Amino acid sequence: MRTARRWRAPRRFLVTGAAALLTAPLAVLGTTTPAAASVTRFERATSISYTDAKQPSVAFPVDTTDEVPVGTWKSDEGNHTSRAYFTFDLAPYQGKDIIQAGGVIGESSVTDCEKPRKIEIWRTDTPAQPPTWKTAPQVHEQAGDVFDSPACPASYLELDLTETLRQAVTDGQDKLTLMARVAGHHEKNKRFSRWLTPLGISIEANAAPDVPSALTVAGLTCADGRLIGTTSPVLSAEITDPDTVEGSAGDQVTATFAWWSVDRPTERTEWTSYRSYAPARFTYTVPEGVLVNGGTYAFSVRAADQHASSDWSPECRFTVDTVRPPAPTVTSTDYPSGWNPPGHGGPGIPGTFHFTAPGADDIAGYYYGESGPTSYVVADESGAASISHAPTRTYSNRLYVQAVDRTGNRSAQTTYEFTVRDTAPRITDGNPNGAIGEPRELTFTPGMEDVVEYTYRLNDDEPVAVPAEADGTATATITPRKSGSNQITVTSRTSGGLPSSEGQLYFYLATEPTVSSEQYPIGGGEGALVGTPGTFVFRPGMPGVTEYVWSVVGGPEQTVAAKADGTASVTFTSTFGGFHWMQVYSRTADGTVSGTASVYFEATSWAPTIESTDYPIYQEGGGPGVAGEFTFRPARDGVTGYVYTFEGEEERTVIAGADGVATISWTPQSYPADRSGWVRLTVRATMGSIVSDETEHSLILKRLAPTVSSSDYPPTGGGGPGVPGQFTLTAQMPGSAEFVYRYNGEEETVAVGADGTATITLTPQHYGSHYLYVSSRTASGATSGEDYYYFNVNHPG
Repeated sequence: MRTARRWRAPRRFLVTGAAALLTAPLAVLGTTTPAAASVTRFERATSISYTDAKQPSVAFPVDTTDEVPVGTWKSDEGNHTSRAYFTFDLAPYQGKDIIQAGGVIGESSVTDCEKPRKIEIWRTDTPAQPPTWKTAPQVHEQAGDVFDSPACPASYLELDLTETLRQAVTDGQDKLTLMARVAGHHEKNKRFSRWLTPLGISIEANAAPDVPSALTVAGLTCADGRLIGTTSPVLSAEITDPDTVEGSAGDQVTATFAWWSVDRPTERTEWTSYRSYAPARFTYTVPEGVLVNGGTYAFSVRAADQHASSDWSPECRFTVDTVRPPAPTVTSTDYPSGWNPPGHGGPGIPGTFHFTAPGADDIAGYYYGESGPTSYVVADESGAASISHAPTRTYSNRLYVQAVDRTGNRSAQTTYEFTVRDTAPRITDGNPNGAIGEPRELTFTPGMEDVVEYTYRLNDDEPVAVPAEADGTATATITPRKSGSNQITVTSRTSGGLPSSEGQLYFYLATEPTVSSEQYPIGGGEGALVGTPGTFVFRPGMPGVTEYVWSVVGGPEQTVAAKADGTASVTFTSTFGGFHWMQVYSRTADGTVSGTASVYFEATSWAPTIESTDYPIYQEGGGPGVAGEFTFRPARDGVTGYVYTFEGEEERTVIAGADGVATISWTPQSYPADRSGWVRLTVRATMGSIVSDETEHSLILKRLAPTVSSSDYPPTGGGGPGVPGQFTLTAQMPGSAEFVYRYNGEEETVAVGADGTATITLTPQHYGSHYLYVSSRTASGATSGEDYYYFNVNHPG
């Protein structure tokens, strides 16, 4: 038996293309137009067989992907005449309308392509077993003509099976068998035979949408006696359709909403929705001005796809009730209304509140709450309700209440105002001036009757309970060890279990050390000169201090041990003028840390001034090898010398004259190309053993690169590729001994002549732009800085 070949899908019946038909059965959602959608399935035969007149009593079932012969064909055993049978399952299509059905079959081989194609497809009875030539099923009508194709063999051939499928489903057949054969007397002619790939059918079928379900009105499920509180409710229904594909949406459907007044059922309004893929929930909003308060209405929904409609859903009835109930009345004997101190009850003590809505006969309940009406209580048959509510704060309190009727309409809000008595215990501190680590005896005095117990907490410690004495008071001892703010909270409890509000006591433990300095007054004022060592004395702000941790101006923390009396001294020398911040905190042997003292002091600046006409500040001057003078002047009397540094050079000193002035000469050795000529001079004055703060003088060295000239290759152009030319280099830096030049990436040197020049010869190798980079160097190694000479080489043409 030959092996069946892959084959393509029918072009006119499938929307997914031939490749998708290689897997069967295949279901797809037809999407030829956005407004019309249906489900198309490609069905492959559930059984395939062929018969052979040479072996009339033998059946030849094959795999559903194998090829089958039709017509008369030849083998080693002689001539054979065959017909093929394809059986399909129609059970999924029972009860559906067949919209379109197209068959597809292909040729794997043809005996003689010169002969016309004579393939016929006939409907037969469905045999219980694969048929033989002798037991062939009864043939009925020809199912359809195979559309011809110029290809031979044709990979696929199509035929219209719509009426055949439609009639079979209408007749209730759950199976369909189609026979393929060569027509009439051609069946005996070997030249008309061929081998066929399996027949498949693309079936577009449709079932009517399901009856709409899950109807709602104004967001509420339909129910007997349904009331709604709006004259423009949203109607909705769930629409489903049996024509679905697993993992995909089903048909595109619409929903038609019909609504009417129950007492005028003939005055019916209908509205049809947009299309959407099922399943989906569809909604319709009844326009304003149509429904009236007190009216009873009904609506129903029907679904439709492009081919069929569902039945109307069961109707949903509702009555419009838009009348809001009156604002409720609130009363309470436990917490009477008004702002009259000292008030009643207490925070956490529940009281009963009564709600009524006079004049209303349909109250369902009440919403209430301290911050807004969020909690709910059901009303009794009379429309009243009572709640137990415990206020959460003292003095002014409010309870917000709204009545709600059976429809869900809420009334205007009632604000019930009442005063809650302060029941917090009072706290008396027996050692209000105690330091950190010192015990304090606290006395608790009740703020309500019948107190039997207090619960207190120090800062974030665990709460502690203490029993009350006969007079309702209690005492407790605490030992605070936290610097800065401290808090004690306490509540009481009666013998009946009623809680009090919370009493509070705050105290501050000032544990920060104090700082003093003779040289640098703390808190401002003119301090010692910069560079003067200053002594800073630390004194404890709590007992038991064993060490101090200190830092200045964000510098590293340093630790100094405390003396027996708890004090410590440190030395600090300032390096700049102006304000300095110092931070200090202390520690005890058990690890208790004090608060941090932040203090400031001022150091007096006596930075010198710098003058230079040769190298003025922020200006270009001099250059490598060009000497210049700088004058240093003191900011105060007594200066004996100066310490100065030119950027990139070693630090040097100079002795000042009797007037405190000093002059130096400086000859720069090289042009700082990495800094674009910038040089920073820093100077500090000295007076005995102390050194002032720093003065900065920034200057720019002039670049003294050689100049270049050439009559052979002026910048405007000359010479040509391969034509040598002379270039004259002229030194600009005093004492230049040699020129350093780069051309085409290679560095060369040439000695400077007695006249300060040198001539070099260059031979350009290409036309266009060229650059010659030049600098000079002294015998001592001073460099001028580099510049370039641009010239253009003419094109040889």
